[in-house]
Amino acid sequence: MHKMKGENILVDAIVTSPPYNINKEYGEYKDNKEIDKYLEWLQDVAKASQLILKNDGSFFLNIGCRPAEPLIPFLVVEKFVKVGYVLQNTIHWIKSVSIDPEDIGRNNEFRSNENLSIGHFKPIISERYLSDLHEYVFHFTKTGSVKVDKLRTGVTYQDKSNIGRWKSAIRDKRDRGNVWVISYPTIQESRPHPAVFPAKLPQRCIELHGIKPNMFVYDPFMGIGNTALACIGLKVNYFGTEIDPRYIKVAQEQISRKIETYLRGNEDKSL
Repeated sequence: MHKMKGENILVDAIVTSPPYNINKEYGEYKDNKEIDKYLEWLQDVAKASQLILKNDGSFFLNIGCRPAEPLIPFLVVEKFVKVGYVLQNTIHWIKSVSIDPEDIGRNNEFRSNENLSIGHFKPIISERYLSDLHEYVFHFTKTGSVKVDKLRTGVTYQDKSNIGRWKSAIRDKRDRGNVWVISYPTIQESRPHPAVFPAKLPQRCIELHGIKPNMFVYDPFMGIGNTALACIGLKVNYFGTEIDPRYIKVAQEQISRKIETYLRGNEDKSL
């Protein structure tokens, strides 16, 4: 990021998911820093990112934690705020959810007499903690007043009578809100990266910020390239950095396949 600043490269949005310091088995990176060192490291990331983020830019930070250390994401937020960021939105990324029949709306076509369960999760074998089915996406800006494109990520009204009844409801599209249910695709083989987010997550973050001509998205922890895949699908310029040669190789292969599909005119809309 310091090198990018030296070359006068500014970005419209940063979308990333750094290591969570939960002892994941990465390749080059050791995910077990002392907590103070970890927080200091992410504070340095926050400082450096401010050098390259435009004044009306957005920084979307995806971060999770272990049930035994639930305050870590909020301590990270504190570090970002300390260097001058404003927490503009807190988004809850739901990886799996179960809904009882009585909590499904009357007009919902998915009504059932049984529980409705969506998504995948890794169960926690513990007598103290519940399985963790969600992570945070913190939306930081420099001022707290950056306008976002809420309806681009919006949904239709379940109850159509709301259209016209509320001043803001002039068409069948409403703000999705800050709870996003995005499940992992089912993968039977082993994953090349131990902690990857689905490309739909950065896609939605970029769309929420708003697609602009010649916009530039950066991921400082690119991993296997899912932010890049989202950008390609949205026809947005991207740049990413990664320290692990194995992940870089996988990212390059994924990006090449995505571009080939796009150039053939058979763009896969399912990220």
